[in-house]
Amino acid sequence: MYPSTTRVLQVLIEHSSKESLPPLEDCIREVISCIAVHQNDDHTLALLKLLNAFLLKIQDWYPEDPYSRDDIYNIKELGLLKDKIRGQLDTLTPSEFNRTFIQYCNQNAEENDGLFTSEGDENAEDTSLPLYIRICGTVTEAVIQNLTCQQAKGRVILLQTIATALQILSKHEDELLPLVHKTWWHLEKRLLSDKNHHVKLQALKTLQTVAKVSGSFVKQRVSKDLLPSLLNSLEPDKVLSIPKPFEMPPIKKPISFEDLKRKLRHVQENKSKVLMTSRCVEFKVQQRVLKTLAILTTYLKFNDRKLYMIINHAYKYLHRDMPSEMQRYALYLFRALVGVNPDLMWVVLHSLGGISPPSNPNPKTPVLLKKPNYQSEAYRKTCSECLYAL
Repeated sequence: MYPSTTRVLQVLIEHSSKESLPPLEDCIREVISCIAVHQNDDHTLALLKLLNAFLLKIQDWYPEDPYSRDDIYNIKELGLLKDKIRGQLDTLTPSEFNRTFIQYCNQNAEENDGLFTSEGDENAEDTSLPLYIRICGTVTEAVIQNLTCQQAKGRVILLQTIATALQILSKHEDELLPLVHKTWWHLEKRLLSDKNHHVKLQALKTLQTVAKVSGSFVKQRVSKDLLPSLLNSLEPDKVLSIPKPFEMPPIKKPISFEDLKRKLRHVQENKSKVLMTSRCVEFKVQQRVLKTLAILTTYLKFNDRKLYMIINHAYKYLHRDMPSEMQRYALYLFRALVGVNPDLMWVVLHSLGGISPPSNPNPKTPVLLKKPNYQSEAYRKTCSECLYAL
């Protein structure tokens, strides 16, 4: 393949419309075959960028609709059925109404050109899939096989392509979930073993997309394989050094001015120090991990034990001396935790910030909170902001 061929194809894709999808399919298949031949070659990156640009263009051609075609059709059918049996609605139980609705739709399936198919219909043809869905599945299969690319930039492009493909396939579970299953091993390897921080950043972003589109399908795998490693990768002590406060001994005799000056100098030298700037890639990785934990918590609904683990590893990011960019992501995570279990977070935030709770409406079940300590003042402001969500 000539070097300029990929540039011509990319220009064609950028300036084409969805009516030109059938001829572009042949070009994309040729690109996939070239990637299989020229693995880890100089032309590989250009070919991978071409696949990514093609899927992004498909995403622009077919934006995600708030309602699928079947959902709209079912709403119309439900309205027609209600008009037909309006006089019997008061006497029908919910199960009887559901059974009547299914019978009504099955009777009218042939008249409506097969737009409605019940869940029990096993004879549904795969040819009913749109062309762009079939092409997207083919491209994703080829990309998964090349996720072991030796070039870090190539791995980043491949992960971007997979995230785009999963978003396109989000409404087609029969095609989506097998691809998520095939992608999982490679995604886990990129998250746990890849030493390049830019690849980890994109792998975390792809994991966010996987959690959004597949939900509970990956909950057990995330809890068992990835969550402990993600929590161990959080290193707040490398972002900010938080020393223990200097405790002055009880004064039994008048202290001299020199001794007092020496003790004050010791306190000033041991203030909290920011060790990692926002320009470091490691700093951005920490931010992306916090955001990923928030999205996983929102979409996978972890149990209380997992929530305690997340709180224990992430609460230091709420410290007042933490950089504001990092505090913003920590607040995003804790607000997500509040949305999952508000009762648990109510107790945790009051205890961590040393905030006195309001009067207990039920005195028979008292709320036990820890007494404020020397760290409570450092977390009080951020904990109060999280409590606003309650």
